[in-house]
This record gives sequence, structure tokens and C-alpha cells, in this order.
Amino acid sequence: MSERAETLFKDLQSRTAINALINRAEDADFDCKEWHSLNAMKESIAKAACGFANATGGVIVIGMSTRKSGQNQPDVITGERPVGDVGAVSSEALDIILKHVRPGITGVQVHTVRKPARQKSGFVLVYIPEQDGPPQRSTITKEFYVRVASGTIPMEYFQIEDRFGRKPHARLIVELKDEGIGGKAMAGGILERRIAVTLSNKGRGLARFPSVRFRRGGGITFPGMVDQGQPIWPHSYADKEWISIRGGSNDVVYPGETLRIATIVQERGLVPSTDRTPHTWEFPAITIATEAVCDGTVAHQQYFKMDRKDG
Repeated sequence: MSERAETLFKDLQSRTAINALINRAEDADFDCKEWHSLNAMKESIAKAACGFANATGGVIVIGMSTRKSGQNQPDVITGERPVGDVGAVSSEALDIILKHVRPGITGVQVHTVRKPARQKSGFVLVYIPEQDGPPQRSTITKEFYVRVASGTIPMEYFQIEDRFGRKPHARLIVELKDEGIGGKAMAGGILERRIAVTLSNKGRGLARFPSVRFRRGGGITFPGMVDQGQPIWPHSYADKEWISIRGGSNDVVYPGETLRIATIVQERGLVPSTDRTPHTWEFPAITIATEAVCDGTVAHQQYFKMDRKDG
């Protein structure tokens, strides 16, 4: 699953970001198009949507012109061609995907960027997420397409056959939330920063044998008491580089479910004094690296930055 495509969709939601695409080459995660009319765009939009859905997801950017940069080379974005009515075009693009892509893409998102503000003209972004299960097909050309590098091409027979036997996958996402500074009852009132850890299944399959691990460093650990937020699954410090929380055979995260699985604590550190300042305490800024995985999926890595706090 391409995290870059999802991030790109969010990053492009401004006039400046879209303009910055000029002179860039299309790639596996985005495809730019000029809009002509509903009938003229049916085949092109359906093909692009199928290609991204059958690959790792991507963004269709409507309102930009491209040109060929050479044989077997990606198209390069040459300029802006804003659509006349972003509301109408976004509705028509969604209508094409709904009516002319089968068995149907779930999770499609649309965002419009107006040029200038308060007018109808502008750009339309269509985010196509990767789809599990059977492959997507255009009902216009009857082809199954897949995005490969900067091109969208018909799928080979073995690719289609493989997709029909594929089951929906889970997609585990970790979130961290700073809950502030509090006292540590078992350690003489020493202050600590508490960070809530939640785990969500954003995929369509069951997450069996879920596991999350955290790279050591920055003074992070888990509380030792249940009422202080001990992990809901057994945790291990056996690895020198990672702290792990692992669910067993009876632990399943269902599609759409979010669980609070643990609380991380960070102990404060002493800041040495100088000629002008006395000793002080602080919670230093840290980056927490995580990996989430379950049965049948690859590890999903994430990084979270926690700002410095006075203690």
C-alpha cells in the first residue's frame, strides 16, 4: 500500500502545491489530465482509476496539461488548464468511476482547489485507494488496468488470475497522542510525560496476531500497573533495539476498529546548569519509531515527533 499516494493527496490541496507540479514527471502515484467533456473523459478517467486501484493507489489531478518527454519516458506536466466549474467536474469524475469501474472502488475521495478563491474554476483531485480482492475493470474498454511506474497498462492474464484469489487485507495504523505531564505514583512523585497509543485497522480484512513494536530511546517505557495504562497484550523487552507488544491467536482487530493498546511514558531529564541558568528539568524532544504488523501483511513503519516540554 502506497502511503505516498495518500500523503500526496493531502499535500496537493492548495493552489501553491498544484502549481509546483509544473515541470515534474508523472509517476506511479499521480496522473494529470486536462478536462474536455464528460463523454470525452469517460475512457481516460475509468482507465486511470482502475490502474491505481489495481496497484498501490494514486491521485488523478484534473486541470493540468502534460507532454511526452520521449519514447518510453514519463509525461511531464507543462502547465495549468483549470476546469471551468470544479463542482460539476468533481461530480462527473465520480459518476464515471461509479458507473464505469467494476466491481467498484471503495474509499474514493475528492478535493477541489479553486483558482482564484471564491470562483468556480480550479482543479480537482481524485484519490483512488488500493483495492483488495478481485481486480477492477473498465466497463468501457472491458480491460483490467494496472499502474506501472508512470504508465497505465492492461494487466497480464496471470496478474488477473492472482487477484481473483486474493483475500482482503488488514491495514494497521498506529496513532500517538500526548496526554500531558503527570505524577508517577510508584516512584516518589517523579513527573512523566504520558503518551496514549491506539491501533486502528484501516483495511478490509481481519488483523490476526496483531503486533506493534517501538524503537528504544528517549527514555520511553510502559507503566507497570494496569490502572496506569499497561499494554492490553503482553509486552517484551527481550530485543535490545525494540519494545514489543504482541497479540495472540485470540486477539483480532476488526476492520474499522480502533483500540487503545498501551500508554507510553517518558521520564524527564536534567538540563545541566550554566553560568547564567540553574539546573532545570525537561522532557526532551524525541522521535518514536513504530512498526505494526499482523498475519499476512508486511510491517507498516511510522515515525512520531514529540516536542520538548518543560518539566
